[in-house]
Amino acid sequence: MTKILRPVGNLERYYITRQNVNFYNNILFSIRYQWDELYNLNPIIDPITNNIINEAKEFILQILYPSLKKLILKQPSLSISLKDTRSPQPLFILLSQIDLSNLIKFVVISNDEKDLVNAFEQEHDIALDQDDETKPLWRMTIGIATNSDGNTQTRPDYDLCVMFCWHHCIGDGKSAYAIHNTFIESVNSTLQEKNNSFIEPINPFSKYIISIPDTHQICEPLEKRINVKPTIPHLLKEAFIELLLPSILKKSLLPNYWAGDTHSKDLLDYHTKVLLYSLEKDEFENLILITRQNQTTIQAVLHTAILFSSSHYLNNSNKSIRITSPFTLRPYATPPISSDDMGNYVTEFLFDYKVPVNRSNFDNIYFWELCRQYKSQLENGIPSSIQHVGMLDYLSKDNKSWEDFFKQKMIGLPMGRGYSFELSNWGKYYNENTNTCNWKIIDMFISQSAQVVGAAINVNSISYSNKLNISITYQKGAISNEKVKEFSNGIIKCLKLISNKNINLVEE
Repeated sequence: MTKILRPVGNLERYYITRQNVNFYNNILFSIRYQWDELYNLNPIIDPITNNIINEAKEFILQILYPSLKKLILKQPSLSISLKDTRSPQPLFILLSQIDLSNLIKFVVISNDEKDLVNAFEQEHDIALDQDDETKPLWRMTIGIATNSDGNTQTRPDYDLCVMFCWHHCIGDGKSAYAIHNTFIESVNSTLQEKNNSFIEPINPFSKYIISIPDTHQICEPLEKRINVKPTIPHLLKEAFIELLLPSILKKSLLPNYWAGDTHSKDLLDYHTKVLLYSLEKDEFENLILITRQNQTTIQAVLHTAILFSSSHYLNNSNKSIRITSPFTLRPYATPPISSDDMGNYVTEFLFDYKVPVNRSNFDNIYFWELCRQYKSQLENGIPSSIQHVGMLDYLSKDNKSWEDFFKQKMIGLPMGRGYSFELSNWGKYYNENTNTCNWKIIDMFISQSAQVVGAAINVNSISYSNKLNISITYQKGAISNEKVKEFSNGIIKCLKLISNKNINLVEE
């Protein structure tokens, strides 16, 4: 018998509905490891067929299956599914058992990262089936690395790439820390058991079913842990804009912000494109140093680098740029919500920026001025952003109203999108227990699927061991691939110029 855990909260339903209308799919967190024991199995990949050798799969699953079992038992959100997703009140339900063999797949990834990009794109394009009440709302892909030149004698930069993919209704971006912290602790425990010969052999071709205790409970929704109820002035303002202001006047009051080159309603296929970039340790450490000297934050620097690059490389005729920045509300809960807890605790901050007529004005002084301006507006805008989440409670509970809430954005917003860019900076990943036993973390990426009526381009960043990794995602056709590459390269160029203390952002 299915156990109902609780009704879905408003913010959780927000992401369920976005998938219902095919406007958004999932979050992806990827970690690359070196694992000496796995590498010593060489060859791991058949040089003729380019397939992973069964012995290697069995070796990995012998550690992976028991570790995932421990992870699920410690993170109950990984053992739940949904019921009645298109009803006035969707529900979270608890699965009685999970077959891990249905949630894991293996792929071969070359060292030049093209295969990694392809793997990200495929994961983002495959939505988790939120109407299947027999499976949890996550899955995993295991990438086995090989050198792009086919040389089996030279070790790739990493041996193993673990890609977690989950539905946004069970966890925000910060939940990546909760998932991976628990996962790597579970791996360490399993490796220790293996060293002590406590592990039973695994058959890679059979099912691996685990039972879920019916005592599992999940976190309360955001609105139960944080006061998001809007004030009367905020409520009246939003009600006037949404309900009383004529649509023609509403459009005229919107800033003429850039939101892609093709209207969202004209894109029939949903396909996420991905670009990956890195700022290596020396450059990122320099960037951190100069950022501190200018009394601002990496978040503000990334934000301003986006402004710089968009004003120089998008070549648009619009007069403004609109950026949204999700930020966590975990510190504002009582008590504060730990980074080791999965859940959805985010809101967004909106920043409108007028493109300067003379783009050569993007000099050193102006850059840091914009950083400080962003930091100040973010701090002052937090109360309003919290109340913005609370406005979801005033939507009608019927499913059609929720779906229309998104579909109408295609009509009422520039190019059918709410923003030019979304910057999701997940900050520095740190866990003192990550490199015990035999798995060594090389680096990590976090990314999100394309947003049809959200931002035209998503920028996601995370740092580990003082290396900054950035993913750029967008919907295929919304903007040309060439233009996105120019924009993305512009962000990296700006960050490198800053790290070298040689900010000359004048257009060449």
